[in-house]
Amino acid sequence: MTLLWSFQPLSRVAVLREAGELVGSWEHVPPSPGGVIRGAYEEMVAAMARAGVPTQGRPPVWAWGGGRGVTVEDAHMLVGDPPSVDHATVEFDAPDGLLLATDYGAWNDYLAALFDRSGPVARTWDVPTAVADHLVQVCLPVLRLEWVRAIRPLPRSPHGSAGA
Repeated sequence: MTLLWSFQPLSRVAVLREAGELVGSWEHVPPSPGGVIRGAYEEMVAAMARAGVPTQGRPPVWAWGGGRGVTVEDAHMLVGDPPSVDHATVEFDAPDGLLLATDYGAWNDYLAALFDRSGPVARTWDVPTAVADHLVQVCLPVLRLEWVRAIRPLPRSPHGSAGA
């Protein structure tokens, strides 16, 4: 099991609590010109399949892993600055066999190149990365309520901690 954190809208936290699990849905993928973000998510789904992590064709549930935990600055990167009041931090333990951890910086470079459309786009993020001391992005096909350790409001300032 690996300790992870996910920043989720409260509406998705309600689904997790009611259904007992949270899975990705294409309706939650942000729209973008030319469907760039959806195409990138489809590439992540393909990378997960190559790594033996089946998603049943759904986009992943995104999370963070790493020994240092997560901070409000990490939340700012994902949900905006300042973080929205309608989000929570979900702390959970997930089975290692359901995870694909990749380089978040390389993922962002990939997205920027897709939007730039300046030529072929390398998938340098598509390399499984160990969840160690540094923070990495983690994709998984499902987040189950039984794995959850805590659900906390997302701090709105650097003086609070989003993680443990």
